Amino acid sequence: MLWLEKHALQASSPLKEDGVDIDQLLTLCITKDENHNMPLHAIWFLEKYVLAHTADLPNIFNFLVANRSNITIEGARRILGNIYLQALRSASCKTTEEQDEQLISCGFDWLTTPGTSIAVLANSFELLYTLSLRHDWIIEALEVEISLLLERDASPAVRSRGQKVLKLLRQKPKRRS
Repeated sequence: MLWLEKHALQASSPLKEDGVDIDQLLTLCITKDENHNMPLHAIWFLEKYVLAHTADLPNIFNFLVANRSNITIEGARRILGNIYLQALRSASCKTTEEQDEQLISCGFDWLTTPGTSIAVLANSFELLYTLSLRHDWIIEALEVEISLLLERDASPAVRSRGQKVLKLLRQKPKRRS
């Protein structure tokens, strides 16, 4: 709230007397605000909210998948990846084939975009690995992409996470539905 006051944005606050206006919070996550990091602050708060209110995860997940191209701040993408992973691992959140395709595309986009931050790359590895448990064809493509990243001057964090995921991929995980 102090941040909102500092930037005279109190009217856009998702915090209301009776709780959180989730629709307002989601809108703030995709706001194109060149003067402030509002989307980053909003998605950070959303991540904390989702951890405490897992019943809202399916609706939040659906919104975030549909609006992923509007989330452009690198730090916000890291958090977006965390929320995607939480949803994919949740029994209460079921994905459609179209959503799986969008997430697969998102994961490979993040992997192949030059300058992607280390945390977003790491989330891409995890996201695509999780989706490979449902879609076998991802395994080979992900192995190739990780291997290419590791051949370049990968940071220790990318190298560590990449090697961990490669090991999991090579264990030939069983398909889940």
